[in-house]
Amino acid sequence: MGRSQVTWGLIGASGWADSTFGPAIAAADNASLHAVVSSNQESASAFCEKHEVAKCYTSFDEFLADDAIQAVWVASPNHLHAPQAIAALKAGKHVLCEKPMALNVAECESMIAAAEAAGRQLGIGYHMRHHPLHQELQADWKAGQFGSPVFFRAQLYLAYEEAPSLWRRQKATSGGWAISDVGTHLIDLCRWFMGDVEAAQGLLSNPRWGYETDDHALVTMRFKGGAVAIADASTGSGGPARLEMYGTDSYCILEKTFFGHGGLVIRGSGNGEPRVSGYHNVNQYRSQVEAFSRAVLGIAPFPVTARDGLENVRVMQAARGY
Repeated sequence: MGRSQVTWGLIGASGWADSTFGPAIAAADNASLHAVVSSNQESASAFCEKHEVAKCYTSFDEFLADDAIQAVWVASPNHLHAPQAIAALKAGKHVLCEKPMALNVAECESMIAAAEAAGRQLGIGYHMRHHPLHQELQADWKAGQFGSPVFFRAQLYLAYEEAPSLWRRQKATSGGWAISDVGTHLIDLCRWFMGDVEAAQGLLSNPRWGYETDDHALVTMRFKGGAVAIADASTGSGGPARLEMYGTDSYCILEKTFFGHGGLVIRGSGNGEPRVSGYHNVNQYRSQVEAFSRAVLGIAPFPVTARDGLENVRVMQAARGY
C-alpha cells in the first residue's frame, strides 16, 4: 500500500454501509477497504464476499486491534456512535462518524476530548457538503455575492415505504427519527451557509407512523444579524428535495441535488426572469471518503469538523426538547 492511500475499516455491513459506504471507499482514489465488522456473522460474511474485503470481523475488539486499519467509518445506529467512535480513537484510528454525531451534546464533547487526546482526525459524515455545486454556491454566499443573508430553507421529504428498524422508533436509541435521519443534514446545510445558530425551535410530530419518535420535523433557526432558516424534514411523506437561499441582492433554488443527482438550478435577482440550468450527477460519498483520506494523510483539513457535529446536535436538542 502506497503512502498516498488510506486503509479503511467499516463498522456496519448492511443498509447504507452495504449499498453506499462500502462502494464509496472502493471507488475512492486514495482509499481502500480492508475490513468490516458486524454483530451478525452472516451479514459480515456476505458483505466481504460481495465487496471483496480481506478481513471480516464479528468482534469489535479484534477489529480495532487490526493494525492495518488507519481510518474507521462508524455507520452503526445512533446510540452506538459515541462509544464506538471513542473506542476507535483510543485504539489510534482516525474516525469518520456518520450523522448525527451522537445522541446529545455531552456525548459529542466526550468524542471531541477522545480525538484530542489521541491526536486523531474526527470528522462527521454530512455528505451533502461534498457536492461541487453546493460548495460553489456556499463560497459565493460567503463572499457576499447574494448580498446580506435574509432567509435559507432546506427541505427533504423521504417517505419510508415500510417500518424502520426498532432503534429508529425509540428516542433513547435514535435521538429522534425524521430530525436525526433527514433533518440533521438540513440543519448542517443551514449552518454551513449561515453560520452559528443563536436560537432554535422545533415542531415534531408523528402523523404517518405514530411512533414515539417523529416522522415530521420542522426546525426554525435564527442567526447573527437577524437572518433566519427553516429545516423541513419528513420520513412519513414523499415530496421535495429542495434548497433555497435568499440574500438582499439575489437568490438561488436547487432541486434534487442532495444525493448527487443532476438536479435543477434556478438563479435570479430582484423581480427579473430567473436563469434555469441543470447539473451533472456526482458521487458525494466518494468525494467525502477522498476528503477524509486527504485529512488523514495531512494534505488538507476535512471540511466537516467535530465541532460542526456538536453544534448540529445542540440545535437538534433545542428543537426536539429532550
